[in-house]
Order: sequence, then structure tokens, then C-alpha cells
Amino acid sequence: MSTVSSIRRAALAAAFSLGAFLSPLAPAAETAAPTAAASNRVPADRATYFGNSNLQNIWKDLESRQVINQRIVEGGSYSVNVRIVKPTDAPLVHQTSFDVWVVTAGSATAITGGELLNPVQRANADDKEGSSIRGGTEQALKTGDILFIPPGVPHGFKDINGFHAFLMRFEAQAAAAKP
Repeated sequence: MSTVSSIRRAALAAAFSLGAFLSPLAPAAETAAPTAAASNRVPADRATYFGNSNLQNIWKDLESRQVINQRIVEGGSYSVNVRIVKPTDAPLVHQTSFDVWVVTAGSATAITGGELLNPVQRANADDKEGSSIRGGTEQALKTGDILFIPPGVPHGFKDINGFHAFLMRFEAQAAAAKP
């Protein structure tokens, strides 16, 4: 099996596993969810749950503060973020990590593949951002859709209309090493 296939399999397994992680069926844990300003390093010895009402409060807080991202899970080689995409967000390419986007509201057109134009390395990250993407493939996204982006694939968004998503990022080497 190829490394890309292993990575895709790991991403899909992680995304489906995180469905339970983000389940609104865990009301007892809702009071333990992080505040909108907190970063949350997850414990390695137990599951962590975030109730839907807490996640909805994070969306509202981000919108009121005009902030596009809050990390709700930090696991070293992976993270889960509550993410609002804006028309001014630069297209990116990640060298060593892959993204799984789970659309929770709104719509947008994803542009993936092709060539990232005018790439600039971001400080303290494996990301390069660019001015645009030439020759990419466009895919309409709506609530409930999942977008998988492997390492090295440019990606950006246009035609953004209230687009909110959970963004799960995984280090490719860590995912490929799992059985």
C-alpha cells in the first residue's frame, strides 16, 4: 500500500473517530470545554469531549471578535480547530501535514492542486502561503461535506458564504507510522 493511501486511511479513520470526540451527546462534559481564548492540550490517558453548545459558543465568540481560528485540541502531531474562512485568507500548501476539513455551516468553493503562485514560507510553520493558485481544481463545498488535502497540495477558498468548518491537521509522518 502506498504512503498516500496509508495517510488517507489514517485521516479518514481519525475524522470518523473524532466524530464521537465532538459529539453533542456528552452533556456532562460541556462545562469542561475550553473557553474561546484557550488552547487545549489533550490528555493521552482518556477521551475528551466537547458539547455542541460549547462549540456553538466558540463560533459566536470568533465571529464577534473577527477571529478566524481557535484550536480546541492540541496533540503535538495533530490538532483540531474551529475555523472560519474569510475571502482574504491566502491559499496555502503544507509540506509535512495534511488537512481534513469538515464543513459545519455555509458554503465555499475549494481550489486545490495546481501551482501556488508567489509562495512565501510562514514563520514557525510547515506552511507556505501564496497570492493565488494557478491550474487548480474547483470543488463546491456545503454543510456536511469533508475535504481531504494531502501534504504538498495547494489549497484555498473562494465564493465564501458563511463558511465554518472543523479543521483537523495531522503530521503525515506520524499518521503513516501507525499500523
